[in-house]
Amino acid sequence: MGWPDRRVSDKPERTDRFPIRTLSARTGIGASTLRAWERRYGLLAPERTPKGHRLYNESDVQLVERIRTLLEEGHTLSAIVRQVNQRSDLVGPVRRVPEASGVWSDYLAETLRAVHDFSTERVEAIYNEATSLYPLDMVTEKLIEPLLNELGNSWQLRDTGIAEEHFYAGWLRHRLGARLHHALGQANGARIICACLPGSQHEIGLMLFAISASMRNYRVLYLGADLPLESMPTVINRSGSRCVVLSATTKVDRAQQRLLAGLLSRIQVPLLLGGHGSNQPLPLFERAGGVRLGSHIGVALQVLGSHVPASGAGESRGRKGR
Repeated sequence: MGWPDRRVSDKPERTDRFPIRTLSARTGIGASTLRAWERRYGLLAPERTPKGHRLYNESDVQLVERIRTLLEEGHTLSAIVRQVNQRSDLVGPVRRVPEASGVWSDYLAETLRAVHDFSTERVEAIYNEATSLYPLDMVTEKLIEPLLNELGNSWQLRDTGIAEEHFYAGWLRHRLGARLHHALGQANGARIICACLPGSQHEIGLMLFAISASMRNYRVLYLGADLPLESMPTVINRSGSRCVVLSATTKVDRAQQRLLAGLLSRIQVPLLLGGHGSNQPLPLFERAGGVRLGSHIGVALQVLGSHVPASGAGESRGRKGR
């Protein structure tokens, strides 16, 4: 796949242009990241309205999707910039560069040192830099999840290990809560419900998923941790939700599978289960029609999209067929 032509004609068709929020919804890349790619690297060159608002076209969508694919394959932004400037479609495919993993190992090491020093300011600065340059689900996979695993696996090796883990988890929950609150008001596509299984108090993974879904134009009804499922059919009907996404951070036993199977018999929308608890087969749940998402947010979003596309504005209310 070559690079799209970023040149704009002298007489563009205005109906072909759209604002940054549309580009963000179509590509899953946050508006702040798109602006950073433009300001710092010149990767995007949008038109401007007389009032200064950015306008994009289909070539920009292709370009952003190409950049995202290369980032997911392990290329650095600096290498991608060089290829864009050299029009790599004329000279061959982008070469994978060995320093790609170093970007994330540096972020991880710097954040671990900041957590060790209980420095909110440094943790915040590293997170802000990473999320301004890379998609949130990539930051989650490459930085947040490895960091949480490292803190969870090594707390016994440090006298302040438990305090460090609580410090970072508390900061992350607060930071994601603010971002989720902002993201929920930006989407206008299909409504989905996001909640944790009854008894589950760990919602960081669910929050990350909900934010990423909102950035893809899903209107998320976020119900958080430890949600009783008895009222779910009523919630679905009143909210006009098209899908239910539940999170399971620990193993899902047969009793929980029967609970989920019973819920499936009472609703007319897809029921998707994500988190680490959905990584292994769940026969009772799956035979009843449930869908496992697994713990990888990027894959989970693709599965969600195959069952319920985000679509655009004007989603109708009411019950939807499965």
